Parts: sequence; structure tokens; C-alpha cells
Amino acid sequence: MDNKIKFSIALVVFLLSLRVALARIDYFGIDAQILDDNNANIKFTIYKANEFSFRFYGNIRNISSNVNCVVDGELVSCISENESAINIQILSDIVAKAGNNYNFNIQLELKDDVSRVTSLVTLPVGMIIKDESEIFPSGFRTLSNGRNILVYWELENVSRTQPLSFRVKYQSVQPSPEIFNRFYLMILLLLVALFFLALYAFKKRRVIVKKIVRVRPEKIVMEVLDEYERKVYEVVKEAGKIKQNEIVAKTGFSKARVSRVLKSLAEKKLVKVEKRGRTNIVEVLKK
Repeated sequence: MDNKIKFSIALVVFLLSLRVALARIDYFGIDAQILDDNNANIKFTIYKANEFSFRFYGNIRNISSNVNCVVDGELVSCISENESAINIQILSDIVAKAGNNYNFNIQLELKDDVSRVTSLVTLPVGMIIKDESEIFPSGFRTLSNGRNILVYWELENVSRTQPLSFRVKYQSVQPSPEIFNRFYLMILLLLVALFFLALYAFKKRRVIVKKIVRVRPEKIVMEVLDEYERKVYEVVKEAGKIKQNEIVAKTGFSKARVSRVLKSLAEKKLVKVEKRGRTNIVEVLKK
């Protein structure tokens, strides 16, 4: 009797072990959408499985599913009663950033063998893959939807003893915010420097203009007159008002020369010549 019981127990254990060994999931799909804030929205799709569990090595910030799922540390266990497919959605911060470079790395451990596994990783807009050797595992395809770069894998007959990992290293085509901040700071400093330089030049110009304005008109007048005109003008200016024959006497010039000089000074609006009887009265025009 004892031997029969032992045999029955051994048979049950063997059958259960055989069932576990032969357990196989038809399809396990991964669709990871990397967000701009370096989080990843990951959708898992499992076909033909009443029960399914896997280990997710990453921080699960949020999880939702169309079936009952329980999270115990790294282990995610789901039970489906009527659904033909199990759909699980996880939000996780599994993207690491270093300067202008990013590293997406999802690591899983399945509890069942899977006939077919697909994984699709969609990079954010404005991101590029500089070195395809940084993508793991090999056998991938890079695609594009016109805005985003996508990396796609398709695996067959994945064993539960085989760790499942997908890694993509990428970088931004735009400079990092730190570079932008330094650039804007340099532009700001340049604008401030140009402002003070323009202000200095403007003030210096005003000083030069003031100096020019403060030069006595008489000095400018004397510089544009010839030798005879300066001599006659000085005599008239000193007297204020003088007869023409007195100018002849004081300068020693001939009457004809004095007449020509006075005519030139009158045309320059420096003196006024007014005829009085037989002589002319000459006076300086005040500016």
C-alpha cells in the first residue's frame, strides 16, 4: 500500500513537471514608446495564455492591464479567464541619460517558453542612432515612420531559461540644454558689451561735437581768409565801425586793394560796407 501511494505521488509530480516543461506561449510582443521625459511607455501582448508571469528589471511607475495582474517586486503575474490575449502596459524610467547620449535597456525573464517574440522600440522625435553596434541583440531592423526612428527585433523559440534583453543607445540631433544655456549666456554678454561700447562711442562723439561748437567763430573765420583779408578784418573788428580811408591808412594797402578786400569780406557776410558821402563806412557783421 505504501508503495502504491509513493508511486501515485511520483506520477502526479512527474505529470505536473511534464506540463510545466511543455508549457509554451504562442506569442509575446513588446512595444516600447520612449517619451520626451526619458520614461518609456511599454506595452506587452501575450497570446494563448491563461496564466503568464515574467520578471521586469526596472522601476515600474505605473501598470495597467485588461486582466488581473499582481506586481510583487520584479515579478509581474497575470491570470486571464476569458480574454484571448493579455495586454499589459507599464510606465518605467528605464532610459539612462549622460549628456547628449541616451541608453534604453529593457531586461526581462520569462517564466514560460515562447514560440515567437517581437520587440519594437520607438525613439523620441529628434533622436538618432549614431552607432548601430550599440544596439543589442543583433538581427534588428531600423525603420522610420517619417518622424521617429524605430528598432525592430523578431525572435523564434525563446526559452524561459534565456534572459530577454533589448538595448538601444541613441543621441539627440540638437545640442543639450546645457549647451543652449551657455550659448544664450554668451549672446547676452556680447549684447551687453556692444551696448556699453555704443554708449561710450555716443558719449565720446558728444564731447567732440561740444569741443567743435565751443571753438570761437573768429578763429574759424581767420583760417579761411587770406593774408590781406585777415589784416583788413582785424582792423574793422578792432574799430567796430571805421571809414574806408582809415583802413587804407592803418593797413598801408592801396585804395584799390582795400576796395577789393572789402568786397570779398562783404560777399562772405563778414562786414557791411555803407556809402556815406564821399567815403564808405565799414562795420563788422555780428553773428
